[in-house]
Amino acid sequence: MTSLLREAWGLGVEADDDYGVGPEAVTRAALPPELSRALDGARDRITLPRRPAEPLRAAMLAPALASAAEPLPFPLLSQYARYWRDGVRTEYEDEVRRLGIMTGEAVLAALATDEERWIDRAADGLMLLCELSTWCWVAHEEAHDLRGWVVPDPDAPVVDLGAAQTLQVIAWADLALGEALDARVPGLRERLRHAARRRVFDPYLARRDWHWLHGTAHNWTGWIHQHLIAGALFLLDDEAERDRRDAILALSIAQLDRYLVSFPADGGIDEGFSYFWNGASRLLETVDLLLVAADGMLDGAAIAALPVVGQLLRFPQRMDLGDGWFVNVSDGPARPPAEQPWDVLHRWGRRLGAADVIAQSLAHRGTGAVPPVTPELGLGRVLTALADQPWVDAVGEGNPPPYPALTWLPEVQLMVARERHGDPSGLVLAAKGGHNDEAHNHLDVGSYLIALDGAPVLIDLGQPTYTALTFTERRYEIWTMTSSWHNLPEIRGYGQGVGAQFRAVPVAEPLSSPGERPDGSGVRLALELAAAYPAEAGVRSYLRRMVLDQSSGGTAEARIEDSWQLEPVDDRPATLTDDVTVASDVLLHHVIAGEVLEHRSGLLRVRTLSGALAEIRWDGALGAGRLERRAIEDPLLSASWGGAVHRLTFEAHGAAATLTVRRQSTPRS
Repeated sequence: MTSLLREAWGLGVEADDDYGVGPEAVTRAALPPELSRALDGARDRITLPRRPAEPLRAAMLAPALASAAEPLPFPLLSQYARYWRDGVRTEYEDEVRRLGIMTGEAVLAALATDEERWIDRAADGLMLLCELSTWCWVAHEEAHDLRGWVVPDPDAPVVDLGAAQTLQVIAWADLALGEALDARVPGLRERLRHAARRRVFDPYLARRDWHWLHGTAHNWTGWIHQHLIAGALFLLDDEAERDRRDAILALSIAQLDRYLVSFPADGGIDEGFSYFWNGASRLLETVDLLLVAADGMLDGAAIAALPVVGQLLRFPQRMDLGDGWFVNVSDGPARPPAEQPWDVLHRWGRRLGAADVIAQSLAHRGTGAVPPVTPELGLGRVLTALADQPWVDAVGEGNPPPYPALTWLPEVQLMVARERHGDPSGLVLAAKGGHNDEAHNHLDVGSYLIALDGAPVLIDLGQPTYTALTFTERRYEIWTMTSSWHNLPEIRGYGQGVGAQFRAVPVAEPLSSPGERPDGSGVRLALELAAAYPAEAGVRSYLRRMVLDQSSGGTAEARIEDSWQLEPVDDRPATLTDDVTVASDVLLHHVIAGEVLEHRSGLLRVRTLSGALAEIRWDGALGAGRLERRAIEDPLLSASWGGAVHRLTFEAHGAAATLTVRRQSTPRS
């Protein structure tokens, strides 16, 4: 099926160009006349919290007051050029982000108070955004490749996430403060529209070769088109702009359709929990905006009835480990910021009548009289949340997340099994199969994490700070992306291969009911990993069985059972791995967070980051293994794991190995 959104809304689909990427797409892109006329009133239909009563007024004002003494950022060329000089992209990009955030803070304060000082500060921020040489994030610029420049080319604007994010700020600011800006700084709104046309709207329509319009849809598809749609609705509001506006809306809706049909039926997201908010959530937020803007001409119930929508909305609860920890596959932190647009789940949960989705949102709403106001999420998201009165009035206290006992997403091969349904305490075993060409991929097919009382102890390190290497062919030189820094074997010196052909094959999928134990073993997931390794490794079979078992005397344990068969190699020399020469065929790596309390043959005791005491046990024949400490200097990694992690490595000389994790059964002095 090529269309879900447009079919539900009765919009046409080009027979030969489903998603509007062909050379004639722009000339043919249009909306039905009645829908086009309805969208003329979009600006007037968006509810905004103007001059609200306390405590909402104070909440909207607080971020601007907190940063009032801080000058607005002024990004510098020397920061921009660092990307090509030393690979650092974040210094410049963070300055641009901060400028957008502080501008949004001032908009919220002006909306809450109508005070001229905040209108002026918002106007200053908007003008600075217009005066930037580029809105594109430095890592996505084209001038360096084309001309060797380390400055942007203002005559060749690039439409990317950065450009879309800046468009978002000016579009929602114009909606919120239009009359105040006209009165205080006449001409600024025309300048905003000129910048938006030149930097985003015209390039988007002029080129259909943007890479994010083609191939496999991913978070950029939802993210960029969310802001394109808001920008078109709010900034292309003159009759002379109707054709341009309608073309952008029609093409963007087609791309949202491409994104929606790309999700598997189980709602699994191979990019992980963090990218739910910058992908699937953004798609749903955009549908919300269109529903309001169209004044009933688009059917929300028809979208809510699509089975995949309900599955997507449940992805966050399925990944929730408790106390701010989440299952983090691909590029995502294990402990992401608590501030997310949870109102999206609340709104769609109401639309679906899904109590579990609503419960997940309320568990993260906060217990204040009003929900948190977090400009870092984006001005549009804050204004949308504050306009949702049921969300504002909701009670966050006393609403625990659902914590489903067993999740198995077969299309992305992701499992999360909990010791107890509805309870974050105890053991959680999460495991992934998949392949090594997933979005934001790490070489992690068959890896797993084990958490105790919420906090992972056998971990997935997650996303480090992005650099010039992150999205290049040198990605897998980054240590956190390698197989050897996941809970995986290294076989004859080889980690896993890069590409979709390097994949897992499920042998035994998790049980449909978490209470069933057909053979007493409690098998949850068995994966054949031979195909994840290059042929040079000579792997005939590598079977990994991952079990969450409560049959061991009433004490739950997570168990990883590996067995393998390798091609015989005569007179094979020792393998050099991590500067240590070993003679074994298989090195078993385990990445560990927490305080190591005891390490000896067959046992490692760890105080986890939740304070729980975990015992990691293995076959005595493997000895004590090699325990190495690795300091964490990257701020994104240290936010989850602190100052260091450990890696426990075994040289396995047999053909099988088992590792178990359980809570320490008896107190130790």
